Amino acid sequence: MQAEILKAIQTISNPFLDYFFIILTMLGSSGFYFIFIPIFYWCIDKRLGLKLGLILIASIYINTVIKEVTKISRPIGYPGIRSIFTQSAGGYSFPSGHAQGSATFWGTLMVHYNKKWLWYLGSLVVILVSFSRMYLGVHWPIDIAGGILIAFLIVVLGELIYSILRENPLKFPLYLKILLSIVVPVIFVCIFPHKDIYEHMGLIAGVLTGYFVDKEKFDFTTHGTFSKQVTKFLIGVAVFFALKEGLKFIMPYENAFNFLRYSLCGVWLSLGAPYTFFLLKLNDKKIA
Repeated sequence: MQAEILKAIQTISNPFLDYFFIILTMLGSSGFYFIFIPIFYWCIDKRLGLKLGLILIASIYINTVIKEVTKISRPIGYPGIRSIFTQSAGGYSFPSGHAQGSATFWGTLMVHYNKKWLWYLGSLVVILVSFSRMYLGVHWPIDIAGGILIAFLIVVLGELIYSILRENPLKFPLYLKILLSIVVPVIFVCIFPHKDIYEHMGLIAGVLTGYFVDKEKFDFTTHGTFSKQVTKFLIGVAVFFALKEGLKFIMPYENAFNFLRYSLCGVWLSLGAPYTFFLLKLNDKKIA
């Protein structure tokens, strides 16, 4: 039945739609989030940027665990199903990482702002990204449904935890916050030591460490003129990707070093970049 659904969807296939849905499916990729979330953290709302990043990485962690446990094969190679842009389809099939990621990201934004136009936009993006995965022949319909359902539960739980922490902020000394920022991600790595988990947990460790140091010592602001915001974004993202790729030439490409590499990238996102913006006078309001 699922194969027949995919075959029915692919009856509309043509070169234009191929390119159209390849572009759309990229809106559910990790590269999109690596570019988009820093905009919130550096230029719009630091706490929202942090919340988006943490909830999304938690979603990726859960998605990876479920995929490795269920080990369901993708429709790639199934008779009668055409699969294209398969480089976007790593690992197992259930649940869809693109559908789950986009529903997590846009769901968090929709709940946070609660604006009608954003609900329409977010819902449309999630539907189109999810449909693109079936059109491209890289996911079964059950993968899409499962990913969206899991994302819904993650968003609800994430908002609940966020509201609790907002009303009862951690009152630990800085050294203990930093220790927890490192130890907790390491524990999650030990629970499920998948290669992708090392990278994502390393990123969380670095981001949280930088966030707590900044909060205690500098507490940077996101205010700035449009031109300054664009400059902040270009500098911040350029250095992030330079670190992410450049450190590969310095450190062995092994799990423990990948954790460290992404940790350093995370520290740049939440501490190095904001302090650089301050030194370059790219924030209208000085750091306290």
